[in-house]
Amino acid sequence: MQGEPLVFAFHADRLYTFERAPRHSPSAFGGPLPPSITGRPFGPRPLHLIARLAGWHIPALSDNHLFDLPLIYGLNYDGCYLDYRLDDRKVELTAIEPAASSDDWPYANYPPLLPYVPLRLDDTPRVERYDAFAARFPNMPERPPAELIVAVPPPASIGVSFWAAGDPDDITIVFACDLKRRTVNACNLTS
Repeated sequence: MQGEPLVFAFHADRLYTFERAPRHSPSAFGGPLPPSITGRPFGPRPLHLIARLAGWHIPALSDNHLFDLPLIYGLNYDGCYLDYRLDDRKVELTAIEPAASSDDWPYANYPPLLPYVPLRLDDTPRVERYDAFAARFPNMPERPPAELIVAVPPPASIGVSFWAAGDPDDITIVFACDLKRRTVNACNLTS
């Protein structure tokens, strides 16, 4: 691995680790949200696109006709928990708690978009057991909560802090993805 790992994905005893790419890529960290988010009301602050993963990089996505998997989270929503369903390029928000954003969470003047960073796979995919994957992050469930699990620890090199200056290493945003049902559950885990 050459750069900072930004996104870790686990599927069928395979670890996929994403790092900054030198040029455009179908997978990316940050950037603009999908054009259509419907369902449960939220706000007034926007949700954040944490990452976008492509079937090009994770074959299980393409196998399930998910060629683009947006990973969305409410960074301006203290203790955010959300569920959503994917339908083509549309996102239907089925649950969000809290539904009201904070003006000063995680800190004042938080950016409405995370910086766009194209991603590439490092030397993965490689065979790995779930317990080895889960041991990298705080309070991961003992068993995989879904067929695809994506973990995003606070990045050090994107130019913005997730939580506050000097992000703690013990907070990770976790996405549990049911590829057949096209649903995603997002929350943060901390020690």
